[in-house]
Amino acid sequence: MMTAHARREEARALRLDRQQAADLLHRYPRVSDAETKQVIDFLRTGRHLDIGMLTSDRKLKPKLDRFMDDHARHLRITFLETAALLGAIAVFLTICWLVWEAFA
Repeated sequence: MMTAHARREEARALRLDRQQAADLLHRYPRVSDAETKQVIDFLRTGRHLDIGMLTSDRKLKPKLDRFMDDHARHLRITFLETAALLGAIAVFLTICWLVWEAFA
């Protein structure tokens, strides 16, 4: 039986790290479709610190800019992501209002 920790570790091992993403971007556009999908996944779901460090690399900037231009439609925020965020904000504000009314 696999524990939740083991599953997280396995998923983490399959994900791209910052250096691997940088290596693929240095080779761009000479990367496979699978490698392109890995970079897109890294840019959408990677740690903010790693993405920030990747985007601040001056040597990588021209390749990253081209990659982002070529794959902009995959990197946009989706309607469902926007709706989920707005829904969460609405729920939070409703809870705040209910707490305010309960104690006022």
